[in-house]
Amino acid sequence: VSSMLLPRIASVCGAAVLAACAAVAPVHADLANGAAIFDAKCVACHIQGGNILAPGKTLQLDALERNGYASLDAQVELYRNGKGQMPKYQGDIPKVSRLTDEELQDVAAFVLKRANEKWL
Repeated sequence: VSSMLLPRIASVCGAAVLAACAAVAPVHADLANGAAIFDAKCVACHIQGGNILAPGKTLQLDALERNGYASLDAQVELYRNGKGQMPKYQGDIPKVSRLTDEELQDVAAFVLKRANEKWL
């Protein structure tokens, strides 16, 4: 490798490492708050990570990966806007049903933690 290419290679590699670190950077979520919100708003349909309305769309890690919801951002977006039978928790809904961005992140972090633990 020529000495002229080394700075460019280092720059590209450095950017890739930073991007990878950002993707897995820990979120400062309140897992206890996420659990409380999950118990109040989600557990009726998603007891133990299941899904009583759509059995193929559980909160088990393999289903989250298969359906494109295995990341914090994807989960938050789903909770924010809803999809199909999944209700939304922001926007044009009664104020009592709304969750803040922080609360959405707390729930998402809780769900992903439990999914990685196989809901045991």
